[in-house]
Amino acid sequence: MNKTFMSGYYQGVIEVAPASLSAAKVEELAVTMTVQHLRHAGEAVTTIHDFLVDGLHADARLVSRYINCNAGELETAQARILASAFN
Repeated sequence: MNKTFMSGYYQGVIEVAPASLSAAKVEELAVTMTVQHLRHAGEAVTTIHDFLVDGLHADARLVSRYINCNAGELETAQARILASAFN
C-alpha cells in the first residue's frame, strides 16, 4: 500500500464531500470509502485498521464498525451517508 496515495485518497473524500454533511458524517464516508478501496486492493484487515487509526487518526469506533463489512455493506453505508446530505 502506498501510504501517501491512500492518505491523499482519504483527504480527497473529505474535501469533496457535500457541504451539508456534518464533520462526523464526512469522516464516516471517508472511512467507508477507504476501507472499501483497501479491501478491494487485497490489504489485510490489520493493515487497514492500523493505517486509519494510527496513521490518519480516524475514529477507532468508525473503523471497527466498518472494517469487516463486505463491498455491498460498505456501498450501502456510503449511499445512506450521501442520501442524508440531500434530505
